[in-house]
Amino acid sequence: MERISRQSSIRPGQTTPNELEVTILEHFTSKLPGLLAVVPRLHVLSREFTGVGSYTNFKPAPVLEAPTRFLVLKRLIAIPGIKHGLVAILFFKEGKIDFLEIVTAGDELWDGVFDGFSISEDENSEYSGHIAAHTKSG
Repeated sequence: MERISRQSSIRPGQTTPNELEVTILEHFTSKLPGLLAVVPRLHVLSREFTGVGSYTNFKPAPVLEAPTRFLVLKRLIAIPGIKHGLVAILFFKEGKIDFLEIVTAGDELWDGVFDGFSISEDENSEYSGHIAAHTKSG
């Protein structure tokens, strides 16, 4: 497991992805290698907090061979204090990155603050259905 241990948060007004977002995006590159060149250039337009997660809205960035709608991270994101961890889904619109959703896997409250995190190296599909049920576009 990759572990980051300093306290941080997903801050409104931050125009670049934070450590958690970058690490999640880098894990997506195993399924979408073309994303690797895009991650360092991503510009955050806004963040929305839902009480159980967040949406990070990006300036549209083209990705070679982007999926038609979304890509699910099938790995557990462990955050201290969140019993079932977090899940993530990256959305695309017209072949460009649109937004990243990060949500608690058990509908626990989460305000975007974290005191470290780790992401499992093993794919875990048990969260896929949960993510699909909690996406803002459908």
